[in-house]
Amino acid sequence: MYKKGLLVIIVILLFSTSLWTQELPGFRVIGRHLYDRCGEKVILRGVANPNIWFERDGLPRYEEIEKTGANVVRIVWETKGPAEQLDTAISNCIKFKMIPMIELHDATGNWSKLQQCVDYWTRADVVDVILKHEEYLLLNIANEVGDYSVSAKTFCEGYEASIKQMRDAGIHVPLVIDGTDWGKNINIMQSEGPYLLKADPDHNLIFSVHMWWPKMYGFKEEDIVNEIAESVKMELPLIVGEFSQMHGSCDEKEITANNSIAYKTIIRECHLNQVGWIAWSWFGNCNPFWDMASKGTFETLYDWGLEVAVTDSFSIKNTSVRPYSIVYGQCDPTGVETKSDLIQPKGFELKQNFPNPFNLNTRIHYNVFSPAFITLDLYNLNGHKVKTLVYDWKPSGNYTVHWNGQNDRGDLVASGVYICQLSAQQQSEIVNQNNKLVLLK
Repeated sequence: MYKKGLLVIIVILLFSTSLWTQELPGFRVIGRHLYDRCGEKVILRGVANPNIWFERDGLPRYEEIEKTGANVVRIVWETKGPAEQLDTAISNCIKFKMIPMIELHDATGNWSKLQQCVDYWTRADVVDVILKHEEYLLLNIANEVGDYSVSAKTFCEGYEASIKQMRDAGIHVPLVIDGTDWGKNINIMQSEGPYLLKADPDHNLIFSVHMWWPKMYGFKEEDIVNEIAESVKMELPLIVGEFSQMHGSCDEKEITANNSIAYKTIIRECHLNQVGWIAWSWFGNCNPFWDMASKGTFETLYDWGLEVAVTDSFSIKNTSVRPYSIVYGQCDPTGVETKSDLIQPKGFELKQNFPNPFNLNTRIHYNVFSPAFITLDLYNLNGHKVKTLVYDWKPSGNYTVHWNGQNDRGDLVASGVYICQLSAQQQSEIVNQNNKLVLLK
């Protein structure tokens, strides 16, 4: 019996890369991070582009946005957009080597219109478009659904039903869910997000807070730091889906201490915590303070837009990495390190556990070449964290940790394949390495 079980596990190991790519058709969420179909981690860096109100095909804006190095475009859409035009908007975005994230704007601030958006996504002709591009696509169900009055119970029940309808329609791409109160409410996603992740049959959700967080709404700059840190600690797959330099009305004439937004703090904290962000927006707003480029071209980036796109240390240009699969349309055939690996410091090394496969007890060795904050976590193949083995500052040295097959609650986990992820933070850089462990009882 043991030999038969061992043979099955060996087969799983031999084809583990294949299993990774076949479980879902494209991007997937593991823990709090997004990965492409080849297993490359992707930290979203990009801008929103209002296709539906201007050039629905995205041209020539995509070409200009591409020059920033962005790896994602949040494509503003509405249910009035025909499926064939949606197909073109997505195709053109992929053509310029950027990940398309489509969102519907119809339900902004209006909870009663959530179902209208879901009905659009599950329409047969729209589903056909989604399935055509599912290797590359992220789908933002609806922009900023609901005002401040939406309760946590209503939010949870509404999105649980929406997710089920979309999965039943054959849509298996990552679904992005905005906060309520016109996107500003991060607390409702922190409280209800874990349940929705479990309720999603694919466990493939991203939660998007829109940091329209000026002083006049009662926000402080330290809220950005604290709320991102809290989300990271709870392993919530979070992105900042919108922000700008200020908030207010279309006829706002100046930026003040009351309406300004600490956008530099947003992009810094997102980078330090490996959280994706998307700036609002490229061009065409009713108030030019929200535009990044005065004429919609790379050459006319100015003020805050120039900073977040190019000049700031944590700008798109300085932190964005496009996954190999979006650049070349396939997984890296050589198996060599990708750009996202090469830009990271080689400050540590995760060794393969021994024995492997193992029965209840195994040893995991890792080396730290320069002092770093080390996290060593175990995940199952559904992306759920099973156990945290290390969460501590470590000086240089060689380390060994034992795992006895138990989760964080002290329960024995089932036989199967587990992902061991070592993360090291050194100054502003966070790097990760993964190995596969096989538990065989």
